[in-house]
Amino acid sequence: MIRLKRIFLFSGFFVLTAILGFIYFFVGHKYGVVSIKIGENSFDAEVAESMAQKARGLSYRDSLDKKGAMYFDFGKEDKYGFWMMGMKFPIDIVWIKNNIVVGIEKNVPAPVAGTPESALKIYYPPEAIDKVVEISAGLSDELGIKIGDNFVILR
Repeated sequence: MIRLKRIFLFSGFFVLTAILGFIYFFVGHKYGVVSIKIGENSFDAEVAESMAQKARGLSYRDSLDKKGAMYFDFGKEDKYGFWMMGMKFPIDIVWIKNNIVVGIEKNVPAPVAGTPESALKIYYPPEAIDKVVEISAGLSDELGIKIGDNFVILR
């Protein structure tokens, strides 16, 4: 009887933990929003602050507004890799170092449904960076965003 109670309590704890984790990862953590400027172009950028937010990024969304972006500030320079796990649409990845655009990965495709994680390409910046901005695919060309452009947080 005591063993049955322990099994029941452990199972209940496991299920509750799984449910809370699911809610946190997929529903409960809202991104903060800041206005940013790259060159002459302004965006309303969601800020990926926590590790969970950075890992999720734009995954599982259907699209991104033309004036929308996802902003990652790593706080220190490194060659951070990005992949497209769970992505449903292509993006441009803007690599930033010391508030200057140092590279742009253009038209990064969403993976084919069912692609295993181990087969996903990892995209790396051309040099160590401290920030990344993701925007809709093709916008960097359409808006004239280029290497050397300044990056500014407006608010």
